[in-house]
This record gives sequence, C-alpha cells and structure tokens, in this order.
Amino acid sequence: MALVPKQVDLSQSSLKLFQKAFKPSKNKNETNLFPQINDRSYQKINHPMDSSQEKPEINLKQLEWLLELDKTTEDRNQSHQIFMENYKKIFLNEKTEKGKKNESDQVWKRLLKTKQTEIHKSNPQKFLAIKHIENSEDSDDNEGNVYEVDSHNVGLYLEKIHQKTDEIVDPFLKKLESIRKLRKILKKYPFERKDEDNMKIYEILKNFDEFLNVLPPIQRNDKLLLQRLCGYAQLETVSIKSTPVFGNFGLYMVLKGSAKPLSIPHLNQFFTKLRPVTPEAPENGQILGVGSCFGTLSHLYGREMTTRMFRVVTNEDKCEFLKISITNYEKIFKKISDEEREAKIQAIKMCKGYSSWPKHTIEELMEIFEWKTFLPNTILTSEGYRCPFIGFINQGECHVLRKVDVPYFNKKTGKKEKHMKQVVIGKLKETDSFGEFSVTLKEPMTCSIVTETNCKLGIISYDKISKLDNITLRLLLQTSTRNFADLSQKYIYEKFIEQEKKKEWKDFKNCVVNDVIDKYGIVSGAGKYKTTSDAQLKSK
Repeated sequence: MALVPKQVDLSQSSLKLFQKAFKPSKNKNETNLFPQINDRSYQKINHPMDSSQEKPEINLKQLEWLLELDKTTEDRNQSHQIFMENYKKIFLNEKTEKGKKNESDQVWKRLLKTKQTEIHKSNPQKFLAIKHIENSEDSDDNEGNVYEVDSHNVGLYLEKIHQKTDEIVDPFLKKLESIRKLRKILKKYPFERKDEDNMKIYEILKNFDEFLNVLPPIQRNDKLLLQRLCGYAQLETVSIKSTPVFGNFGLYMVLKGSAKPLSIPHLNQFFTKLRPVTPEAPENGQILGVGSCFGTLSHLYGREMTTRMFRVVTNEDKCEFLKISITNYEKIFKKISDEEREAKIQAIKMCKGYSSWPKHTIEELMEIFEWKTFLPNTILTSEGYRCPFIGFINQGECHVLRKVDVPYFNKKTGKKEKHMKQVVIGKLKETDSFGEFSVTLKEPMTCSIVTETNCKLGIISYDKISKLDNITLRLLLQTSTRNFADLSQKYIYEKFIEQEKKKEWKDFKNCVVNDVIDKYGIVSGAGKYKTTSDAQLKSK
C-alpha cells in the first residue's frame, strides 16, 4: 500500500529535506525509495490536519538517517521495510511541561467531577463545603457562588448564614483528636520544639483531670509550672508487646496502644496512700487505654528501683507514652520557687525604708508574704477602720482619699448643714507601702485607699503578723510611716476646693457643648464632626 502524506506545516530545513526526498530522479533506471510518490493520482488526495491539533515537531536527525537508507542499502524491499518501521520517529512525542500539566489537570477534573457527583447524592452539605473551598482558593478563575447547587433544602443555605464550623462536639472524639495532635508535636525533641509547640501541649494536657490530679491542689492552677513541665515532656516508644514500663521514674500518659498495671494503685495522685507492701493487680484487672496515666512525680524512698509499684506491661506492639521524669519536675519546681522567692525579696527591698533591712529579717518577712491582684476602683482600706493587711505595691497606682466636712445651705429647711465628702489628696505608686501601723498597733487608718488601675500587691495579712518576732515588729514600726497623716486641715480644704472647681468647669463645658449641638442640629459622626470617646474627653 502506497504512502499518502498529510498536509503538514514544516520549517525551512525540514521542507528542503522533504523536497530532496520527493524529487523525481533524472535516471529512469535508478531505484527510488518512493517509486509512486510523484504519481498524480496520489497527489490529488489532500487530507488537511485538524486545526485544533498542534503542529508536530520534526526530529531532523532521524529524518536525515531515513534519507541515507537509499544510499546505504541496496535491497529496495529491505529499505522500504526499515523506513515503514521507523518513519514515525521523525515526529517528536515528548510533551512540554505545560502540556503535561494541562493534560494531568484535565484528568483530575474528570475524576473530581465524578467524585463530586457521588458526594452530592450522598451528602449535599459536604458537597457545598468542597465547592466553598474551591471558590476561596481560586477566586479569579471561579467566581461562582457556593449556592449554585440546585437544591431546595434550606439547611444547606443556613450553614453559610450562621457561619457553621466543623467543630467536634463529641467529648470522646475531642479526646482522640487532642491525642493525635499531642503525638505529632512530641515527635520533635524538647530542644527542637518552639514556645508555640509547648503552649499547644499545655492547652491539651490541662483538659486531662487524671494528669492534673498528680500535682498538689496549689500547683494545679499554676500556669507557669505546667507550661515549663510541657517543655520537658518527651515521647517514649515501646515496640515489643509484654514489655514492662517502670512508673516509679516519672509520670506517663498512654498515647497509643494499651497497658496493664501490675500493682494497685498504678498512679500516685496527691491523695493516694501508699502501702508498705505493694498489692498485685488481678489478672482480669483494669486496662489503661489512650489518655490514661500511671506513675508518680515524687520519689519513692525506701523502695528498690525495680519495685512493682506503678509498673505496667504493654498489651500491644508499638505503644507510645508521654513521659515527664521526676528529676525534671523537681528541677522545674525548685527553679520556680527560687524565682518567686527572689521576686518577693525584691518587692520588699524596693519599698521605701526596707532597703536597709538585714537579709535574715527580710527573709522572715518573705515567709508570710503572698501575692494578690485587685481590679480598678477596689477599696483596699477605709478611713477610720483598721487595715486588713500590710500592702506592698508592686504594679499599678492607688488613690489616697480623706474625708472633709462641707457646709451647705438646705433650701427646704432653710438651715445650714454639713455633708461628708471625700477628696483625693495623693497617690501611692510602685515602691510604696501602707498599713504597717494599722496592722501592728491595731490603729484605724487615717485615709482611704482605692485602686486606680489594675494593681498587683504583696500583702501580709493581719492573721500572719503574729508569726513575726518582737525585733522584726519593732523594726517594722521604725522604718515605716503613717500615710498622709501630717496633712493640715487647711491643705485638705484647699485640695477639696480645687477638686470642686475642676468638676464645675467640666460640667459647665459639657453643658455648653451639648447646647451648641442641640441648637445647630449637629449629628455626631456625620460630616466633618467626628465622635469623641469618653477617654479622650477626660484626657482633654
């Protein structure tokens, strides 16, 4: 069967080679590779290529090699057979990266379309979620609405209106999801983890009551201690079944697999009473699953290292545990205690009159010292009453107020009367203290103290002051002074008059501004008039 060439657009070099191949020979006896290629009956047949197809690329080296067959091979039939077997190689089949990508995208679109059809029939809500993700990722190419699905189910549209999320509600599923995240983070070594990773571990572990019950009640709400413990948490893997895990070296939590305890109890909680002889657990006893804890955070003095106490045996292969060793816990607890102790000593030393105290006296005062925070506008102590504690201001500011009798004329009775009002006479800031004389000598306070901002105070309560010896009490009275007790009545009245003038001016200014606004119909926030907050008015 003779060849029927197609109409192909070729480059100049390719065209010359084809013209040389198809050119009729001058010598009639010479055997041509294409004996009938110049026959007019075949030239009349024209098969144009589809315009949608790309122009083929020609392998020139392969084309030259085929043209040389006419010269190198004498057998005409053999040359023709070789040509027919290899002529397809002159067209390059290698596709560019863009072509491959377009082809793969089309394949994936066909597969995705089939999958979406199945999802739409089974779960329309999930189908809407997939469409929403596609629209958000490629907003330029696809600006379609999520509600393009032809459905009359109102619930599908309410999900978007109420911004419903896929939050897990089932507590058991929440627990499993938390464990999965915990395992993923713990695969990093402690020195590789960042503060964000340790914070995630803390957010997960604080929801496990069994883990928190190991700590004393005072430490369970200690955020700093728990966060630092999470920084030392590590992953321990046991690959072989029936391998013992000794819980007397630290606290363990099961993350994968299960374990069987060999003793009762298997967890040293704060209220657990240990027996001198360790009782064995029954054969059909409790199985510790994912999220269960065993072990201890305190040393077992008087027992061997291989004791049966708190020991478990793995029930499966490739079990994973979260471990916090006793050594790391004691090191963190000691470090936090030292930091807190030093902070208390510095808070006392910073106050006026206490910087020259001897070290052992400050340490004695520090033993009964505790931190407490107060919100703004909290009355710490009132004038005329005994102060409930000695306060050392570490952060924030407080107002000091005094009472003053103000005469005024009562229009109803027509007589002059007196009213008791308070006036701000000063402020207490950081490094100030109050209440020493009132607590020690049981005297009433000469002023009232009210917090202006959030305040952090170190306090020594009235009940604990009795623990101090006589020398410390005398030193306390010698170095402290009564707050604003030396102010004259004239100074207090002057402060009151100044305070009242400021108040009257502020009221007058607000009244004039409100009258102007009402008269000219000014709407706040419209046009060139902008709203002014109360804080900005106070600052002015």
